[in-house]
Amino acid sequence: MFNVKIAAVLAVASLALSPVAFAQDAAPQTDDAAQAKAKADAEALATPSTEGVVTDAASCTYEGGNVETLSNGTICLIPMRGEALASQFYDGQGFGVIQCEGNGEFANEITPGGSFCRVYLTEKIVPKTREEIEAELAAQTAAALAEGASDATN
Repeated sequence: MFNVKIAAVLAVASLALSPVAFAQDAAPQTDDAAQAKAKADAEALATPSTEGVVTDAASCTYEGGNVETLSNGTICLIPMRGEALASQFYDGQGFGVIQCEGNGEFANEITPGGSFCRVYLTEKIVPKTREEIEAELAAQTAAALAEGASDATN
């Protein structure tokens, strides 16, 4: 019988000390916090973005892109969030850049599907044309033949 009384006292004490017992007191604070957050979100939605631009590897990953090293340079492959998401509310949430132009100091490219942007973080290496490669090979061949001919006469 003593154990039952202790159990009952503990149950009443835990109920009295639980946050549920004071839920009506906590509700106004939660509503105030929710209203303040909603107001801040509304202001952020109405404010133009101050970010959404990629200039280096850190800003690339911050805005939701991936840094990749390709044969023609280092790029940030990042989604384009467009004008619909061009407010401060979406800054830093990984939705990407607002537009492809104006990111970094090198030229950028929109992918064929149009939903991603390649932001070059290093200068883009332009591959040699076929004519340039053939001219280099012809010059090297001529130099090697001339060297071989001079070796034969010595």
